[in-house]
Amino acid sequence: MNDQNPDLRILSFNFRNAFMDRGSPHAWPLRRERCLELVRRGGFDFVGAQEVQWEPGDAETDQAGDLARGLPEYGMVGGTRDATAECGEGTPILYRRGRWEPDPDAQGQLWLSETPEVRASRSWDTDCPRILVWARFREKAGGAATGRTVLFANTHLDYRFEHTALLQAALCDRVLSERALPGEPVFLTGDFNMSERSWPVRYLLGEPLALPGAEATCPPLPLRDAWRAAHPDAPDERSYHGWGAATANRRIDYLLFAGPGLRVLDAAIEHAAPSGPFPSDHDPLVATFAWRRGFSTHGGGSKTSRSAGSLS
Repeated sequence: MNDQNPDLRILSFNFRNAFMDRGSPHAWPLRRERCLELVRRGGFDFVGAQEVQWEPGDAETDQAGDLARGLPEYGMVGGTRDATAECGEGTPILYRRGRWEPDPDAQGQLWLSETPEVRASRSWDTDCPRILVWARFREKAGGAATGRTVLFANTHLDYRFEHTALLQAALCDRVLSERALPGEPVFLTGDFNMSERSWPVRYLLGEPLALPGAEATCPPLPLRDAWRAAHPDAPDERSYHGWGAATANRRIDYLLFAGPGLRVLDAAIEHAAPSGPFPSDHDPLVATFAWRRGFSTHGGGSKTSRSAGSLS
């Protein structure tokens, strides 16, 4: 491959579920356009979105519908985590249609539980269903495939217990390790609800840890932290601001990656200006990557096809 293709830009952003703030100064209709503009002006290839509500017909809370209507240049993969597929909260992946197309045989949604194929299933003391949305995307230029793919996943981990989030993170990592092509860039975005030194983050970054009920083990697919790669010596930086109330530098939103085909150019947490409504109670996390010279995904195709939920 040549190096004429543009860099790869990714956004991880918790949109704040619209049901939480109905009728408040942070209601979704008051900040909807700021969220849409945030995505538009960023020119992102992918957006890992958390706390997106599906509520067709409700102008106050239908965030998924507003994203689809307001960002026609983006497609969406993923659905709700709840018992009904029509309404509920989810962690969809947005992708730029003009450059990427999802592989219909390599995408799915899993519940972070002991029964990941069972809709709305919960395990390990989690307070609500949690999901992982994943898909392989093929790059195209001039209508033709370039031979490059990425495996992209997005999640939202438990906020109460580290042991719960650790088991959820371990399942995410195992799913990605089983699905990644040799040498393929892999991305995991999400609101992990955990600090940089928490068990789930340390495990995902390759530190051997004992999962509850098991001996110490390493993750099958060690990942790298894009923000930390760009700022190796910086103190931790806040990504949750609680509508401007939080003051502690505690990063809980992440953009992790693996694979030799990319290098980090920059990563930043874009802190919202206090004037006007905040887009969310989280700040967006943005990273830019450059393709390494000559990279294309080994094999140029999918592994043996699995069902969307299979872990075998």
